[in-house]
Amino acid sequence: MTDEERGREPEQGGPDDSEKAPAKASEAALGDSIYPHTDTFYSGPELNRGVPKDPAFIRVLSRVEITIGVALFALIVFGTMYQVLGRYFPSVSWVGAGEVALMSMIAMTFITTGYLVGRNGHIVLEIFDEMLAGTRLFVALRVISAVIMAATSLALAYEAFVKIETEWGRLSAAMHMPVGVLYLFALVGFLSAAIHSTFKIPFANRPERKLDIGEMEG
Repeated sequence: MTDEERGREPEQGGPDDSEKAPAKASEAALGDSIYPHTDTFYSGPELNRGVPKDPAFIRVLSRVEITIGVALFALIVFGTMYQVLGRYFPSVSWVGAGEVALMSMIAMTFITTGYLVGRNGHIVLEIFDEMLAGTRLFVALRVISAVIMAATSLALAYEAFVKIETEWGRLSAAMHMPVGVLYLFALVGFLSAAIHSTFKIPFANRPERKLDIGEMEG
């Protein structure tokens, strides 16, 4: 016998059922996605919770790198916007504006290398990480990766040191700035990457710090 036949109103689902329905649908949609869930500072504000603090030297080095990187980013914005302004007001146009933006972009890429390496923000291929997670082999994998990264960074730092001398006599087209200046940023950046990688070796058994956008604010 149905509810109508008994003279009663059919039971309605509670408010919890209506609220859970969109969540279940969202979970089902994510389950069919080929892209895995990714944690960022905004989706997981406590991304690095429980990760031990870096040594004081690394924290100071990272702060210096971010400060220089922010200043160079400001120069990129200035150079780009000044180019736009020059298109509408030709009388104030400056041919060096584009060069300022370009040089600053290259320098910022180099100077933030160590910061990104220290926080696993560089491009990596994590093929065996999930397979070996929680085992001693995973610690060994991190040590080997850090050693390879440190050796590669030192090799690139040496190449940057050589290029400083060979490129110092070559001047840029607009501002006549020695091109070797860019390799100074490369030298500092790759030396920093080697330092960050070396500091990872004795702490390979602890949680690894991830790139946190909040550290770059201000």
